[in-house]
Amino acid sequence: MEIHSRNCSAKDTYKLLSGLVVPRPIALVSSKDAQGRSNVAPFSFFNVVANEPPTVMFSADKRKGEKKDTIANIETHTEFVINIVSEKMAQKMHNSAADFKKEVSEFDEVGLTPIAAQTINCDAVKESLAHLECKLDRIIKVGKSFMILGEVVHFSVDDQVYLSDYKIDIEKLQPLARLAGREYGRIHERFELERKFDPTKVIE
Repeated sequence: MEIHSRNCSAKDTYKLLSGLVVPRPIALVSSKDAQGRSNVAPFSFFNVVANEPPTVMFSADKRKGEKKDTIANIETHTEFVINIVSEKMAQKMHNSAADFKKEVSEFDEVGLTPIAAQTINCDAVKESLAHLECKLDRIIKVGKSFMILGEVVHFSVDDQVYLSDYKIDIEKLQPLARLAGREYGRIHERFELERKFDPTKVIE
C-alpha cells in the first residue's frame, strides 16, 4: 500500500502515525490556569529534545476548534509538570483524557492525587513515580498542532526506582507505552546489543 499524505484526512494520518510510531511514552501533564486551578491530561506525542539544557516536548491539537486546557494554561502560567505514567496508573491516566468542562477537576474525577511540586508553582501527581518539573521554553505552531517545549528544572524521582549514578530501575518504574486506538503496551522483555563494526572505519 502506497499512501500519499496529501490524499488523507487528519484522522487518517493520525491513525497511520499512531499505529506506526510505536511504542510512545506518555506525558501526563499537570498545569494551572489563570485562577490557580489544577488540570491534568495525557499526551502521547511526547519525547526528549535535548539534555543541555534538559528539554522535553509534547504536542497537542485543538479540540472542537479551541486550544486544549493544557496549552491555554501553559501560555498563561508557564510552569508545568510531566508525570511519568506507570502501569498501575493506566486506567486513571486513560480516564483523564476525557473532555471535562473547564470548571471540573480531572484530579477529583479520575482519582489522582495532587501534591505540590518541589521547585515550581504547580501540582504534581502523587501516584506517579517520577516528575519532570518544567518551565516553558517556547510553544511552536506546527500545522494545526502546538508543540510545547519545556526545560526540566527539577527531577523528582521516587527512591524505589532510583538506582544510583542517575540511573533508573525500569523494572520498578514499569513505564506504560502508548500504541494506537485504545491500546497500550508494557515493557516486560528487554535485550542488550553490542556494536559490531570494522574499527578502522570509525572516528576514534
